[in-house]
Amino acid sequence: MTDVRVPWTPAGQLGDYPSQRLGGGGQGIVYGVPDPHGKFPGQSLVYKEYLPNVPYDDDVLYDMVCFRQLLDPAARAFLDDRLTWPTVLVYRDDTPTDPRPSRNPRTTLTGFLMRRVGPEHELHSPVLNGVKQQAMEFLLNDDSYSAHIGLPVDDAQRLELLLDLARTVDRLHGHGVAVGDLSPKNVLFTLRGQARCLLIDCDSMRYRGKDVLTQVDTPDYEVPAREKATATVATDSYKFGLLAARVFNRSQDSRDLTALRSVSTQLANLAARAQNQDPQRRPRLAEWIPVLELEHDRVKRIPPPAAVAPDPNPWQPPTQTAQTPVLAPPSRPRQTASTGSRWFGGLLTAVLIGVAGGYVATQVADSAASGDSSSSSATGTPSGNTYVGGDPATDLASPDSGDGTTPSGVAVASGATIDYSQVAGDDAADDVAEMFARFFGAINQHRYDTALKYYDPGTGVVDLGSSAGRGKWKEVMSTTKDSDFVLSDLSSDGRYTLATLNFTSHQDAGYGPKGSPDDTCDQWRITYQLTESDGYRIYQASKDGVSYTTC
Repeated sequence: MTDVRVPWTPAGQLGDYPSQRLGGGGQGIVYGVPDPHGKFPGQSLVYKEYLPNVPYDDDVLYDMVCFRQLLDPAARAFLDDRLTWPTVLVYRDDTPTDPRPSRNPRTTLTGFLMRRVGPEHELHSPVLNGVKQQAMEFLLNDDSYSAHIGLPVDDAQRLELLLDLARTVDRLHGHGVAVGDLSPKNVLFTLRGQARCLLIDCDSMRYRGKDVLTQVDTPDYEVPAREKATATVATDSYKFGLLAARVFNRSQDSRDLTALRSVSTQLANLAARAQNQDPQRRPRLAEWIPVLELEHDRVKRIPPPAAVAPDPNPWQPPTQTAQTPVLAPPSRPRQTASTGSRWFGGLLTAVLIGVAGGYVATQVADSAASGDSSSSSATGTPSGNTYVGGDPATDLASPDSGDGTTPSGVAVASGATIDYSQVAGDDAADDVAEMFARFFGAINQHRYDTALKYYDPGTGVVDLGSSAGRGKWKEVMSTTKDSDFVLSDLSSDGRYTLATLNFTSHQDAGYGPKGSPDDTCDQWRITYQLTESDGYRIYQASKDGVSYTTC
């Protein structure tokens, strides 16, 4: 994380992009980029240029670009596959001399670059008079219409698409991002290989409570009046419930749950809860994931029905507009680690066989999140909090919070970054996040003796007084690398501070959780018990506070 930087580029160096117009809407115009002048090799880019009369917050757009740059490579790759996230800032007038747009009064930020939507998310149908973006709105029609346009989608594929969308939105929520305008027009999909979604218009999402653009609702996806013009986990839940119902009742606007209930009573119940007028009573997207996985596995084993004859006069969908491009981390069904399990987390099962007692599941939780195969050199804290010199037109700028410091809600240490924006209002948040950043950073850089100092002396995770115990812990930790840290909850049980940390572990095959030893990538949610003596220290993981998802 010592070289996290954000690219800028002048609009004049994008070539003759005005001749490459792809489409437009109420916010801006999207152009193909014919000449990225070698800055972004191997990328097919598009440029979204905001209309002159559209108000937008350029500092929030900058923060969104920073967010992507701060992600671990694996997490960034997941999102890059599922989002059209802003990746490069585009400007006119004077060359910026500071990374943050608001500090460059003579520089005009005009838009951003993003990766282009590929052919796998396009619908080629002679019935539709040209190539269209393959959006989920095409699924909200009866099967005869789908057959007529050459896009038959069975129930197993519909479940797989909803599952991928639920995982993606849940992952965004874990990073402090709310989708906001979650509607079938803004979700593209592909059926090539594994069914997968792609969210477009990502600059309309809310990042850490702030918006680039004014929040809007797609017609028939409006939230209750008191939630208008907001984007939250609860509004996303509301709209996901509507979308799930309509994907199965094959309607653009119906709220009828009969068709969804015929597939799964549990899914219909989730969709009904999602429509609750009380935002606090709606299910989080994480609740949908295991149910969707179960139903998908069941339905895909059912033989497909006979083909439906095409309707000679099918409904015609609205013409698609601006072509927007591509970004995000996958996951499989969430599995809860048994409290009776002796081992879990990115740990080699073979390494754990025969290890002395005391290494029980609730104790190893802390070390399950550890390890790295990276260089052992300690490079110190990132220097990326100020502008990096050189030609700002082609050089990169490091993210900061507006005053030359690390962005608020982020704890940075050599080797690890913790996003704690979700709990930033808690008095303990700064210190807990800093401790985790130093602990995991030391492990990721193989500075194991430093990492061990962050355990409470009474911990059962490792026998700190035994060279053999410390050696076995180091051996286990050397097999994994952890990243994508989000501190999502802080509380107290009267004895311990309870800190819930979400992160991704990468390990060699054979070193996965007990239930999935061949996993090479897992996404964890662990609630740690922390003591407070000379700063926060890790005691162990809370019982029943451990779960993981395979990625």
